[in-house]
Amino acid sequence: MRYSIELNIPGIVGEKKEDVMKRTICLVVCALFMVVMMSGVALSAEKKAAEQEQGIMITGTINDSNQLVDNDGQIFDIADNEQGNELLTHVGMKVQVKGTVLESEGEKLITVTAYEIIK
Repeated sequence: MRYSIELNIPGIVGEKKEDVMKRTICLVVCALFMVVMMSGVALSAEKKAAEQEQGIMITGTINDSNQLVDNDGQIFDIADNEQGNELLTHVGMKVQVKGTVLESEGEKLITVTAYEIIK
């Protein structure tokens, strides 16, 4: 004697058991993918925040517009603080700057915590 079990799940009545399993596996894989992607975004944000708190080192030149231009051509406005104002007296010189960078609307502002003139 053989017994058969019929799945009567709303929305998928009449589908084969294999099709239901494929759909379930696909949904599980998609959900896991989303979890992995979101955790990567969260870790990236935490890393960026930690780097900003510790400060970064940038090597570049002070231009005539009182900005720091790094070796890759990125331009940083210099925040108005004691170290930043002192740095601005070295126009045209190559410097290594330590500070924190804030980016807003495509413009970067560096708050200088220390700098060194490179000869």
